This record gives sequence, structure tokens and C-alpha cells, in this order.
Amino acid sequence: DNQLSGPIPSTIGNFSALTDLRLHSNKLTGSIPSEIGRLSKLVYLYLHDNQLSGPIPSTIGNLSVLTGLALHSNKLTGSIPSEIEQLNKLEWLYLHDNQLSGPIPSTIGNLSVLTGLALHSNKLT
Repeated sequence: DNQLSGPIPSTIGNFSALTDLRLHSNKLTGSIPSEIGRLSKLVYLYLHDNQLSGPIPSTIGNLSVLTGLALHSNKLTGSIPSEIEQLNKLEWLYLHDNQLSGPIPSTIGNLSVLTGLALHSNKLT
């Protein structure tokens, strides 16, 4: 719970050994950089409670060991990327309280270890 502001730099993708990224509860703006998909050892990604906007990058599907994804309480738009289905170790997915739209990918049902899912307070169909 800091007062970090501004965008997440694209150079975040250079931290290849990172396993846990917690930038939640700040004042971060801009979009989630696609370079975040280069963090192949990332287990936890907490970006909730910021002012992030734009789409969830499709490169999120590259985070093959991710178990927790919290992007809720931002201003994210667009659809939930189908690449989410590649996160077969994902235990919880929190995307609620954004401005996401479009259909909920049916392939979310294939995430066999998913125990927590929150998609409410969006414009999903």
C-alpha cells in the first residue's frame, strides 16, 4: 500500500527471475505492458486496486506457472483474452470491478485447479 504512480514500465519484462509481483493498492495508470508475459517464473501477479486501463495483454498466457492473478478494481477494458486458458496452474482469477466486456471465454472451465473466480461488476455477456 504505497503511493506509486505512473505507468508500469515495459522494462518490467527484464526481471526474468521474478516469482512474485505485488504492485497492488497504488495509483498506477496506463496499460499493463505486454512485456509482463516474459516473466515466465511468475507465480503471483497482484496489480489490483490501481487505475490501470486498456486491455489485459494476451501475453499473460505465457505465465505458465502463475497460480494467482488479481487484476480487479482497475479500469481495464476489452475482452478477457482467450490465452487465459493456457494458465493451467491458475488457482484463482480475480478480474471483478473493471470495465471488461464481451463473452466469458468458455475455456475458463478447463482450468482444472481453479478454486476462486470473480468476474462481477464488469460488462461481460
